[in-house]
Amino acid sequence: MEKFSGVYIDGVWRSGSTDVITVVDPSTEVSWAQIGVATRSDVDDAVRSADNAFRTWAQVPLDRRIAIVQRFTELVREHTDELVRIRCRSMGSPITSSKTLSNSNGLLEMYLETVQQVQFGQVRSDQHGSAYIMRRPIGVVAGIVPWNVPVRNELKKIIPSLLTGNTCVLKPSPESPLTGARLMDLFAEAGLPPGVLNLVTGGADIGEALVTHPGVRKIAFTGSTATGARIAELAAPTFKRIQLELGGKSAAIVLPDANMSDVAPNLLAFGFGNSGQICASLTRVFVDRRYQEELGDLLAEGAKRHVLGPALDPSTTLGPLVSKRQQERVLGYIQQGIDEGATLRAGGVNKPRDTGWFVEPTVFLNVNNSMTIAQEEIFGPVISVIPYDTVEEAIREANNSQYGLHGAVFSEDAEYALNVAMQLETGTCAINSFDLPINAPFGGVKGSGIGRENGLEGFDSYLEYHSYKIPEGMIPQLQADSGPQYGGESNGD
Repeated sequence: MEKFSGVYIDGVWRSGSTDVITVVDPSTEVSWAQIGVATRSDVDDAVRSADNAFRTWAQVPLDRRIAIVQRFTELVREHTDELVRIRCRSMGSPITSSKTLSNSNGLLEMYLETVQQVQFGQVRSDQHGSAYIMRRPIGVVAGIVPWNVPVRNELKKIIPSLLTGNTCVLKPSPESPLTGARLMDLFAEAGLPPGVLNLVTGGADIGEALVTHPGVRKIAFTGSTATGARIAELAAPTFKRIQLELGGKSAAIVLPDANMSDVAPNLLAFGFGNSGQICASLTRVFVDRRYQEELGDLLAEGAKRHVLGPALDPSTTLGPLVSKRQQERVLGYIQQGIDEGATLRAGGVNKPRDTGWFVEPTVFLNVNNSMTIAQEEIFGPVISVIPYDTVEEAIREANNSQYGLHGAVFSEDAEYALNVAMQLETGTCAINSFDLPINAPFGGVKGSGIGRENGLEGFDSYLEYHSYKIPEGMIPQLQADSGPQYGGESNGD
């Protein structure tokens, strides 16, 4: 049994409470690691450490912060194999699809490039004079992440915090906490000062302790809509800034002129990828009723080609779900789909392996958008095909959802597809594909959240605006990442 400490404060690992989280390999159902659990006292110490470190970290020049993240990026590359194995054994993502850590290197490179485009200060003038508009880091950020995409999820909270001069307390998910712990050592090796990044591991009680802590200025959370609503409620009395990337029930609209042979691979990739455990998965597929059988056959054939097996087996193309509870939840939704009258074309409720929390990739046809499987986030390998008679109906029903995270439109006429996409109530939408450039702002509307990640917009909620009247005749020298510098020759900015 491998042992990990779950509390990292001020650059030092602590033992935490006497409780531990046991990490189980979802492919084998074998317990293989334990990690310590933080106490509320540890949360207090972690926030205090981050607050103390903020006073100096916020003054570190941007180029120095960039250099540390660049060195960390190199270390992630060097330790990719180790991180991949932890990821596979913690939540079951197949090793073949985990080798890029969900393009974590691309994510890091995007942050390093775009932060240099952030405008930290500017002068504005009108008939009343001039003002210096400054954007400063806000303080301690609590990053609370889910279990489904280890490493990438953690980096989406940590890196924007650090590059903008904030400090961070990370709480990983209890289902996959080990990559977060390993990243602490890599940041220390990269030269990150003690206290700038801290870790507390635990369940909902530790998350609530962070959310309600008076020293935390922002909550950056990815997870379920229900938990996001609870976080917003708890954060409201102290007016903390919140960034919530929540659930989804993303729709793909296949227009009548689309080539079904081109469409199917995209739907299979983003419907069954990560065993369907992706918040932006395209799980509702709207298709012209005349082509439902053709597309259904292609999706069913693709589902049956998947090889289910242990995550570390290179031949595996679809791994298990993260836990027995999640397996039972998804199988329950599949049974509901059957009971409500949808046509099962592939997969079903039979457990495909005696060991491991596997669910067969499942395809339903003749789904009505009001059915449970079309309205609730299943978070498993289940695709619902919903026939429509007019494009207007497809758009209306695609928008008939509490969620609005992602979507896609497929057509031989890209301009027409874009026109349809712009009528969807989603934060992002792909055209003839399932994804977007990594520097596009990502986030949802309605029940899918508040705020954006990635791109320039991904830094916005980590910075606060401050305005200062400039005395007449005084022009500050603006620096890239700090306040106005007085003295010396003016550069005229």
